[in-house]
Amino acid sequence: MKNYFKRLIATACALVCVMSAMTGCSDSDAKSTTTTTSQTTVQTDKAGEVIEEVKPQEVTEFCFNRTSGFYDDEFTLMMYHPNKDAKIYYTTDGSTPDESDTLYDGKGIELKNRTKEKNDLSAEKGISAGGDYYVPGKVTKANVIRAVAVLPDGTVSNILNGTFFVGVDREKEYGDVPVISLLTDKENLFDYETGIYVLGKTHDEWLKESSSNKWLDAWQHKGNYSNRGREWERPVNVEYITSDGSEGFIQDMGVRIMGGASRNNTQKSLRLVAREDYGKKNVKYPVIPDNMMSDGSGEVAKYKSFVLRVGGNDADFAKIRDPILQNLVSDRSFETMQYTPVVAFIDGEYWGMYTLVEDYNDNYVQNNYEGIDNENVVVIKNGSVEDGLDEDKQLFDDMYAHITSKDMSNEENYKQACEMLDMQSFADYCAFNLYIYNEDSFFKCNNWSMWRVRDIDENTPFADGKWRLMAFDTDYSTGIYADGGNAWQNNITDALKRGENGDFPADMFTSLLKNEQFKKMFINASCDMMNVNFDYDNVKSAVDEIRPIYEKLVPDTFRRFGPQWVADQWSVEEYYSGKIDQFLTFMSSRQTSYLAILSDSFDLGNFSEVKISTDTPDAGSVILNDVTAIDLEKEFKGTYIDQYGIKIKAVSNDGKTFVRWECEGCEISDVNSPEAEVTLSGDCTIKAVFS
Repeated sequence: MKNYFKRLIATACALVCVMSAMTGCSDSDAKSTTTTTSQTTVQTDKAGEVIEEVKPQEVTEFCFNRTSGFYDDEFTLMMYHPNKDAKIYYTTDGSTPDESDTLYDGKGIELKNRTKEKNDLSAEKGISAGGDYYVPGKVTKANVIRAVAVLPDGTVSNILNGTFFVGVDREKEYGDVPVISLLTDKENLFDYETGIYVLGKTHDEWLKESSSNKWLDAWQHKGNYSNRGREWERPVNVEYITSDGSEGFIQDMGVRIMGGASRNNTQKSLRLVAREDYGKKNVKYPVIPDNMMSDGSGEVAKYKSFVLRVGGNDADFAKIRDPILQNLVSDRSFETMQYTPVVAFIDGEYWGMYTLVEDYNDNYVQNNYEGIDNENVVVIKNGSVEDGLDEDKQLFDDMYAHITSKDMSNEENYKQACEMLDMQSFADYCAFNLYIYNEDSFFKCNNWSMWRVRDIDENTPFADGKWRLMAFDTDYSTGIYADGGNAWQNNITDALKRGENGDFPADMFTSLLKNEQFKKMFINASCDMMNVNFDYDNVKSAVDEIRPIYEKLVPDTFRRFGPQWVADQWSVEEYYSGKIDQFLTFMSSRQTSYLAILSDSFDLGNFSEVKISTDTPDAGSVILNDVTAIDLEKEFKGTYIDQYGIKIKAVSNDGKTFVRWECEGCEISDVNSPEAEVTLSGDCTIKAVFS
């Protein structure tokens, strides 16, 4: 368990130190107050008696005397500027400061617990077509200070921003997760004409377009929050406050509303974008801990954008579906979004728990693949160009036409298709969506995306011009609206019918299935999903890891944002815990039922249990079917289809050597080769021998 922000006062003699606006200036003693004039720093006790006067050290940057974070007791916040004649103006509501705001008098600003103060942003109405949600009681609040310094020559400084929680027990309330503080003018979110968070003018005009619009379901209504594009991006200051006191980041960015139907939610998903127009064109900080680049070359070191996500279809249920599901398949040959839970505040008011996730775009590809330039990246989303040039659509159309109009059982046609589409990526992606019973996916022409480079670079891995899949928004899955009880239903047959009927883009899948090589790849990927990625022990372990975090944060988020039917539960905690259990029910039942569903859909015949082990797990590992790394700390057990067999590959650790395969009940193409094909005809055991 990490340490939390517990700001300790270091010295009785508080001298102003040279520090940046991010890290602030040195603290004063906890039992005293420090004020600064142009010449001296005056320290007084609580009764106002002067303790001492000292000449301050040189101040080289505009800064606070405290860092943003959590404080047990009230204190006086000081501001300093290296020019003694500078006039400092500040706001306390998150708005952009200018010369019309409060003039700083040099005596400091008294900061205290603000939670009992009247709700402001949290009391705003007209943000959902489903009706207004009335927040019960006062929300937790922070002190937010934004300040500018105006020099005698009229020069105006950059804005100094800070978020200070007083009397809020961070560990008790938010545990071990980062806090994201967003500061912006209220009008940017809630103005009738230009606010991005409200129904606003767009909704009124939309209602006038047709008398029938008002009868549509709430999620179908259009509002200001439905609008997209740069025109509906607003400036915001973003501060990432870590849980252990280490330096996070503070940066001006742009904010947009993100999502589909969830834009109508009271709590909305937010996309945060770095741009040179705001100051920096990237966030150079490990926003998502331990997030490795897709090409395996290191940790993601910078982000152009990221999303604070409420959970899509899962927003009112378990909220863990998308992060858990994508995390469990992060080893597969398609893109997955990595995540970290956070708690957000807007202009100092509690804005609930979010899942911070990666944001797919051309910059994402550049930041995840060494040597690929975002200007050479094409991203297709739901059949349209998301990033790239309009004419890049032809690259996708050519690939699609080739696969769907030509006979893929012809090896030459299939070989050409393999030059256009990464078949392992496509097979894995289809197997994933079908296994989790994703009802709003590729097979229904929604929530799918692909990327490739426009111009091939033979010297750069993954710059080969092949399309690769990108998974996102997997929440409408795993029995979300069936209490986890539809795991036994066969959804594969429906996907096959759609493809055979020519439905775009499912017809790519059914066309490729005519090729036995691809079919084997897909069937084995499906078995890998069942046996490895979504083995129930793996699922349970992943849920157990994040469950305490979400169970701590989500109930208060429901109470803050609703929906009303959730907030009115006898016990919000029990309701939420039950939704996680329903997810686990589906995953347990799916592993039991999926082999029969797969076999019935493709008339697969016999299957066998495969066991793989080694006597020296520290000597190496085994890759199954080209993609799946299996843990040999214990014996692996999985079920596979006899007619397709499996592939195995031994990977030796440094200083170790693969010797041979030993097997019973199956045939291995070459027992002395680290890479081999296994022919199944019944239950079998395989041992990897290393030296």
